[in-house]
Amino acid sequence: MAMLFDISPDLEDIRTRLESDDAAVRRMAVLRIGETADPDAVGLLVQALGDANADVRAEAARVLDEFDTVDGVEALIASLSDANEAVRISAAETLSEIKSVDAAPFLLSGLATHDPFAKAALLRAIKPLRVREALEPAMNALGSDNVQVRREAVGVLAYLKSETVLPALLGVVRNDPDAQVRRAAVGALVFADGGHVHETLVHAVADADWLVREEAAQVIGRLHIVAAMDALIDALDDDYWQVRQKAACSLGQLGNPAAVDALGAAFAHPISNLRKEIVGAMGEIADVSARPYLEVALNDEDPDVRKLAAWALSKIG
Repeated sequence: MAMLFDISPDLEDIRTRLESDDAAVRRMAVLRIGETADPDAVGLLVQALGDANADVRAEAARVLDEFDTVDGVEALIASLSDANEAVRISAAETLSEIKSVDAAPFLLSGLATHDPFAKAALLRAIKPLRVREALEPAMNALGSDNVQVRREAVGVLAYLKSETVLPALLGVVRNDPDAQVRRAAVGALVFADGGHVHETLVHAVADADWLVREEAAQVIGRLHIVAAMDALIDALDDDYWQVRQKAACSLGQLGNPAAVDALGAAFAHPISNLRKEIVGAMGEIADVSARPYLEVALNDEDPDVRKLAAWALSKIG
């Protein structure tokens, strides 16, 4: 056992142990590489990514995350197609933590792969880099048969915040068969504006999936789309209280007194989190028409609701 755990962080010693016939020794050597903080150790980790043992390869992929370098990016990209799932996942996670723009050319070139897992991982890694060269491959990836690829492609486009991608994102919101992808596309619209965006978000508030409706209700408020108030009022009757909650919050952000009666009618819901959101929205609107509803809320069974009601009444004066 001493042979496994009493390993010096000296690189030459580690290099020797990486040649051991015992996979456990090689794996422990990889772990010790992370303790060296020596940039020259990256080459040893790249070597370990080609080890015959999957546990060693997976450990090497994880340890590479501790080095602020792009020297191992190409090897990590190759590991996205490893026969072992744990290796693939470790490589994908490490790539997503490499925030250096210097890695972008390697990641972009890797997108030529037909492996959906690898393509999704590469798109996820490219997203925070915000490189304009990612726009075209991300747009192309929206047509993938793989849900994860399409969702990650939406994420890349959202980070780029380019008006040129709006038509594609609007199309995804309306037509993608997967709710996760539609929801991601709705969230990506927070940087946008204009009539077509407003119409699409109103459409999304009536989506078949409640998570999409919830996201749309929230984005409407963040974009302050006054024309969507009626859609938010309709959403106060949604089957899911989470959608109602986001609709109430957004109505508060819009600040239109015309929403007060609808909010008051929705206050009878048994979920206290929704009642709190409704009272908070009335406080944001701060119109005298909310006073009767807020006075009722002063006697709510939930102390947080009562506290918010007192605050909202103080705003009305």
